[in-house]
Amino acid sequence: MTAIQNDLDIYNRKASAWWDSSDRFFRSLRSVNEFHLDLLLEHWGQDPLGARVVDLGCGGGLFAMALADRGAKVVGIDLSHPSLDSAVQEARRRRHAAHFVRANLNAAPVRDGVADLVLLSDVLEHVGDPAAAIIEAGRLLRTGGMLFLNTFDRRPGAGLLVVTIAEGLGLVPRGTHDPTMFVRPAEVDQAAVRAGLGRTHLQWEAPALMKTLRTWTIHLRRAPKGFAYAALYVKGACPY
Repeated sequence: MTAIQNDLDIYNRKASAWWDSSDRFFRSLRSVNEFHLDLLLEHWGQDPLGARVVDLGCGGGLFAMALADRGAKVVGIDLSHPSLDSAVQEARRRRHAAHFVRANLNAAPVRDGVADLVLLSDVLEHVGDPAAAIIEAGRLLRTGGMLFLNTFDRRPGAGLLVVTIAEGLGLVPRGTHDPTMFVRPAEVDQAAVRAGLGRTHLQWEAPALMKTLRTWTIHLRRAPKGFAYAALYVKGACPY
């Protein structure tokens, strides 16, 4: 029997564990999210207080909630109803007015040009048309608004690390990823240009192997040693 890959139903089956500190999978996602939050806040150049944020593929709201904690006005979009329920419950617990909507991230029910920030965090490697997701992000952004994304590079060795090792160690549920769906940075850049976005930052990442036996932990690497990357794009900026 062929093993299932990119099994999106995982996010339905495990949705109750999004905010469970004892769950290995979501503990790893939170670790990666905290790493990327620091990157975003360093390079965004805007105070999150009052900023309008759209989180495409928000899941249980890890990134959305971190920004809502800092005063951002957040809308999260996802297709997983159980994950959205988890996000709503956590928002209520924290007394945030964040909104979470079940919709296709390629057709977000949000007006053109209203977002200061759009997130595509740990998303592009799961969608059939990454370019369409990036173009949708461009539609949502105001001029000068920023897109943050992180994903895996479709390169030799990435599948070994992400699937064989991470899933094999139980840090990520088996079937979470399909290496053929990983996205080359050049492909992201091409879609960004079509969306009117210019890249302002790109960083390569890899697991910190000595820290990863219990929780998936990443650190910066120089290309070509990194297998994952995070990037920032600004609407209306000149391409990199």
